Amino acid sequence: MTATIIVGGGLSGLVRGHLLAGRGRDVRVLEATDRVGGAARTEKVEGYLLELGPNTVRPTPEIWDLVLELGLKESALLADPRLPRYIEFEGTLHELAPGPQTLVKTRLLSTAGKFRLLREPFVARGSDPQETVHDFFSRRLGPQVAERLVAPFVSGIWAGDAKALSASASFPRLFAWERQHGSLVRGAFASRPRASQKAAPKTRTPKGLLSFREGMETLPRALEARLGSRLKTGCRVNAIRQAARGFRVETDREVLEADEVVVATPAGDAARLLEPLDPEAARALAAIPQPPLAVLHLSWPVEAFPRPLRGFGHLVVPSSGRRVLGAVWSSSLFPSRAPAGQTLLTVFIGGARDPGAAHLPDEALADLAARDLSAVLGVRDAPRIVRVTRYARAIPQYDREHDSRMKALEQAEARSKGLTFIGNYRGGISVGDVVRNAAAVAEAEA
Repeated sequence: MTATIIVGGGLSGLVRGHLLAGRGRDVRVLEATDRVGGAARTEKVEGYLLELGPNTVRPTPEIWDLVLELGLKESALLADPRLPRYIEFEGTLHELAPGPQTLVKTRLLSTAGKFRLLREPFVARGSDPQETVHDFFSRRLGPQVAERLVAPFVSGIWAGDAKALSASASFPRLFAWERQHGSLVRGAFASRPRASQKAAPKTRTPKGLLSFREGMETLPRALEARLGSRLKTGCRVNAIRQAARGFRVETDREVLEADEVVVATPAGDAARLLEPLDPEAARALAAIPQPPLAVLHLSWPVEAFPRPLRGFGHLVVPSSGRRVLGAVWSSSLFPSRAPAGQTLLTVFIGGARDPGAAHLPDEALADLAARDLSAVLGVRDAPRIVRVTRYARAIPQYDREHDSRMKALEQAEARSKGLTFIGNYRGGISVGDVVRNAAAVAEAEA
């Protein structure tokens, strides 16, 4: 009997397996496909390096520890932290400087909108535990902040709709600040450690967004190499059932038994696996919305732009005249992502606000992108389509029912001791969240 079987070879499963194996645990990671890494996927096409999933990751202590432990420091790439980020509103790019001064200096907000911000410490606490992201920020910071800063962030990062996502689930830290301190400003000050409480970090993390010379897939590939024979690819799990002692994991190759099972697959796959063991948890997982998304890698000659692009990229304030959610200026972020003389952009279309767009033909998607990018970046000519990737079920949406679904998973874990759920549908959607949560669970068992 194996001590722990991890179902799913995405970053959640790989990190959890790696940490448990490092502590001498008998662990096996089972991945249905022939590759690991889940959404972290990199491809090379005719001199272009394409990220089909996350383009970069913030080097959190947990991630940087992994980079050092796996010997990846020399292959790490850090984007210039001075590169600006932009929000597009009504055809104009507005730079977002780091820090709260952005809200004072930006032309995204009117004078009245900026004065509305000053009322934040005096706004009463909300009473709706399932208040939407839009309503939460509109109430606390004003409608302009909600519509011109928060909404593009939600649509560009989550591929979501701020009017549908739950504030408590999507922004738990800010939601807690209001509940505990009555204000985001007071909560931010209260959360800052006092000088006497500050301790030197175990690992000093670098500045700038992190990637690797060979792309983000470098990280899961390194974890795969470390796991070695503990990892089985091309091994589809069909069901998880309770056994006399522990669990029975039924694969298309064999039936395995384990003391513990970690379900680290996407939510929809997890629902299918859990149906025989816990139908209630399966229903909760199956109900998590994941709208479709199209990721376009488009290229133009450098001279097609009126001026060279310099920045991380831009997000778009949702409006009826815009279909693009946002774009990463990939060859500005890392020049080696495109051949000399070419500009590469990674463009996102679809999501919760425009789900039908993700199913359009490649040429139609490229035309939509070219139209929107021409309006804001002044780019001339049609782009070269380097690659179009479609996700039928993309980023999990933490909507107003999300907290109740997560409670259903907690109850399932309580009913079946040794069963654990991890993934980007729980505790945050970013790579940093995924790695931190996988590492935290492993630390608890050390």
